[in-house]
Amino acid sequence: MNDASIRIALFGESDVGKSHYGGQLLSRIETESCELKMRVTPADLTPFDEVRTQLNDGLPASHTPSSVYRESIWQVVTKHGQQLDLTWPDYGGEQVRQLIDTRRMGPEWWERIQSADGWILMVRPKLAKQDADIFSRPLGDVRRPNTDADIKPHRSSQARLVELLQMLLHSYQTRGRGSPPVLTVLLSCWDELELAEGIKPSEELASRLPLLWSFVNNRWGSDRLAVFGLSALGTALSTDKANEEFRNRGPEHFGYVVSAEGQRTSDLTLPIVRIAEMIRHR
Repeated sequence: MNDASIRIALFGESDVGKSHYGGQLLSRIETESCELKMRVTPADLTPFDEVRTQLNDGLPASHTPSSVYRESIWQVVTKHGQQLDLTWPDYGGEQVRQLIDTRRMGPEWWERIQSADGWILMVRPKLAKQDADIFSRPLGDVRRPNTDADIKPHRSSQARLVELLQMLLHSYQTRGRGSPPVLTVLLSCWDELELAEGIKPSEELASRLPLLWSFVNNRWGSDRLAVFGLSALGTALSTDKANEEFRNRGPEHFGYVVSAEGQRTSDLTLPIVRIAEMIRHR
């Protein structure tokens, strides 16, 4: 792998905040209020124009259509001089849901998985609740005959996410590849959890989604896995009324990341920098 070129694949179902994070991340980089700076002005920022326009007006971005997949290439450099080429995607989360449901992967998704040096899995804990499923029900319930042949066992949100990661691993290793790309789990919309400061994201993941935490922790290990909390906007925006403070101050002044140690920082690029570090030392 070329040390100057790191490619990241971002995975997340609908409503986890992929577009908002991409727009805010780009604004942070452009204003140089983070650890990353642009080396070259991006040739095409079209995928995030609408997102940033909406945020500048104090409004949330609209949902990315399910059929859309666009990429924007950002050539950046860290404060330590490491050059990175970030290929940041914008796509409808329904595409990920379809991957899980159909267990079929098109060539374009295959290429994204194979070419990535690091994977980011965005999970919104409030949506990915720990509901009852075939993994958490008592064994007696599982053995009990089902009187309705049309009713299928329900998979919880975290079981779906584990299945997604298993599909990614299988696709990656079918070509005889070695260790899979490093993994970062972003717990998005952290502000809506209303947690006290100092909570470590990995502890919150283990508490809310123990099945997912057990899988990623055992499969990747501490040296190739990082868990962060993310609030891309810092607050919820309404489609009915613009947030005046958000509009007046500018979206680049909102949002934060919760580090692995539980500390808040306004530098939204921290997970990207951490990925680069893990890739460099793998």
